[in-house]
Amino acid sequence: MELLAPAGNFASFMAGIANGADAVYLGGKDFNARQGAENFTEEEIKEAVYYAHVRGRKVYITINTLLANDELERALDYLFRLYRLGIDAVIVQDLGFMQAVRRVLPDLRIHASTQMTVHNEQGALFIYNEGVKRVVLAREMSLDEIKKIKNAVPDLELEVFAHGALCYSYSGQCLFSSMVGGRSGNRGRCAQPCRLRYRLYKDKENKPLALEKGQYILSPADIALIDFLPELKKAGVNSLKIEGRMKRPEYVAVVTRNYRRMLDVLEEKGDYTVDEETKKELLKIFNRHLSRGYLWGVKDDILSPMRPNNRGVNVGRVVSQDKDFNTEIKLSDEVQLGDGLEIWVNKGKNPAFIVKEMRKNGKKVAVAGKGDVITVKIEGRVAKGDRVFKTHDEKLISSAVASIKNSSFKVGVKARVYLEAGRPLVLEFIDDNGNIARAESALPLEKAEKQGLDAATLREKIGRLGNTPFYLQDLVLIGEENTLIIPFSEINATRRRVCEELYKIYSYSYDRIEEEEYIISKKSYLEKREKVRKSGKRIPRLCITVSGIEEAVAARKAGADRVYIALEKLIKPRAPFDVHAVNRSLVDLNLEYGGIIPCLPRIQKPGEFRPEILEGVEEVLTGNLGSMKWCLDKGIRTRADYTLNVFNQYALEYLLDKGVKGVALSPELSFKELASFTDLSRAELLVHGELILMVSEYCPFPYLLEGERDKCPRFCQRGEYYIKDEKGYEFPVTTDAFCRYYVFNSRTLCLIDDLPKITKLGVEGVRIEGRRLKPEEVSATVRIYRQALDIIAEEESFDSAQYREKLRRVSRSDFTKCHYYRGVM
Repeated sequence: MELLAPAGNFASFMAGIANGADAVYLGGKDFNARQGAENFTEEEIKEAVYYAHVRGRKVYITINTLLANDELERALDYLFRLYRLGIDAVIVQDLGFMQAVRRVLPDLRIHASTQMTVHNEQGALFIYNEGVKRVVLAREMSLDEIKKIKNAVPDLELEVFAHGALCYSYSGQCLFSSMVGGRSGNRGRCAQPCRLRYRLYKDKENKPLALEKGQYILSPADIALIDFLPELKKAGVNSLKIEGRMKRPEYVAVVTRNYRRMLDVLEEKGDYTVDEETKKELLKIFNRHLSRGYLWGVKDDILSPMRPNNRGVNVGRVVSQDKDFNTEIKLSDEVQLGDGLEIWVNKGKNPAFIVKEMRKNGKKVAVAGKGDVITVKIEGRVAKGDRVFKTHDEKLISSAVASIKNSSFKVGVKARVYLEAGRPLVLEFIDDNGNIARAESALPLEKAEKQGLDAATLREKIGRLGNTPFYLQDLVLIGEENTLIIPFSEINATRRRVCEELYKIYSYSYDRIEEEEYIISKKSYLEKREKVRKSGKRIPRLCITVSGIEEAVAARKAGADRVYIALEKLIKPRAPFDVHAVNRSLVDLNLEYGGIIPCLPRIQKPGEFRPEILEGVEEVLTGNLGSMKWCLDKGIRTRADYTLNVFNQYALEYLLDKGVKGVALSPELSFKELASFTDLSRAELLVHGELILMVSEYCPFPYLLEGERDKCPRFCQRGEYYIKDEKGYEFPVTTDAFCRYYVFNSRTLCLIDDLPKITKLGVEGVRIEGRRLKPEEVSATVRIYRQALDIIAEEESFDSAQYREKLRRVSRSDFTKCHYYRGVM
């Protein structure tokens, strides 16, 4: 298995390579999902590729964000420059960009980002058929589910997150940071609202629940799969990914070297047991406590509700503290000068400090061990029994820094020198892999009047490889020794040229297209999609998403043209479930009312999809690539939901070319960006309702409310719940029949004032998100929008204020326009 390390800057890149990474993934200054990292200039990427390739390592570039219409060509040009530098693969999220890369740079490997939310066999098969070589699976996959995907698509490489931070929501499906703070995770600027405090409430009762369980109830623990590398290998995993482009170089060094060591033992012996020192190092460098993630299903150790940041490792307890803040601590582990300690107190801020001086038995010491009682002076009051944690281990950090500083690993080469009078000096370098680079001098060799070139002189001149990644192992002289001469400057120049030639071999594992060919190919691709914008007023169809049959009937009766009925509420995997009864209901509803379309769940893990439910169904709204592929293959009229993150005209047309009949666009688009689309005649816009901000595999109710996870007491059915942040905003939460957890926005999207503007865009449909609405609320909301659209269609004076006021009376929260005006970062 490949070991893949993160790099947010060049020091982290060096740390990964020096400590055994087979490949490193990194991003440039734009178009990557970690805009908060330092990231790399193009010159630094060139240097990184050079450094990695001469050592037999790889570099993957992240362009794993959604791209606006005016960004896609710039992103292609940027990628082409990096492609010419010799990058090994590009990691992408945007469907339009994925297709553009495949068409314009067909020999460049594409890896599908975890932001694509690939989590089932059909989704994996879809991207494989599109030419993608590797998929970074959703972090929520269990070991059995990974096996099923590998068995279904054996030639697709699988990459899984093995260590580091988890997201609470499925990646690519989180709008929390975007809608609340204007910083989109899909655009690389997640503000991590999941790491903030929230309190759980029920039925508008003004009493928070389960405070003793912690207030960071959306904050996951870190994942650490170092114990399970044999199982991952047997499951067919090709690459182990370490998360951490926002982490410091020392973190990359420590985590990489420990996984490298275990992988080497696994390769040598076929199995292993992780020693305690390895586990300690991983805990010391950074942890929110380490969990197994979802590898063995949903477990409560996935959450870190007491603390959202590094907790360190426990090293003792407070014994006493005097009035001058001299504090005695009995140690349960080693502490030395330079370590960072934090004392967890019951009230107030935890005192945190660097140990600059400590005493044992009244004497200053540099190191103290388990069982020792040390005295340190701190700022802040603590109490007897308070726990002490080490958050910075100076010895560990120093060893990590040393590994980076000493990372002068060089590649050995053997030299062959050909000497023949009247001809150029020929120099060849041969590495251990049999690669041969060749260069000739500009001047010919001449007869020497005195001492000619000998093997010792050539070895000294050619061995001057100090600023290169090579060192001279051996030199063989072929030809006339001691009789020929050439200026030493020519020998030096020839040495430099042969180094460059050898680097080219490492950089280009296959022939790269030239700039002229790229420009022609890019122009051809873009011209096919650059059309004159279709203009003219169009009254869109009125659509709504609901969660039940009664709500669907109410919507049609109130004037909705198209009703999507969300199946995640109807399917009941944990209870007796008559799939044929649900199917009959869907078919009968359409026979009686028409225009009612099943909306498949955005998450459908292996084994969850029940195709019988769609027998006789003519049209479906699909929320993931897998269900979309299945429906298209079966000839069902297929629509793509906004969960596929269509953010530009290229992605829109890509899906339409695949056979999709209509596409709901990303709710992160602004009116300005929508105006840049050339054709929206088969696009749908969200205009009203509570948007889902998160969908999580982890339901916190059993943990917070003390139920057994394997025998769910169905807390979610006992009332309406919401979480409240520190500013007082209330976010409704629900679950579905698969016990997935949904967080809704605290505000209701409302574009009733903007309907005239929307009709000028020429969209095919406008949609109300009404998943939480009751039948009477559905009816009232649809009726208001129906009346407004009819007034606009008749070109009568449109007074939006009266409609807005009517909507306000039936709305559960205040209104927002989301990103339609402000845009998103």
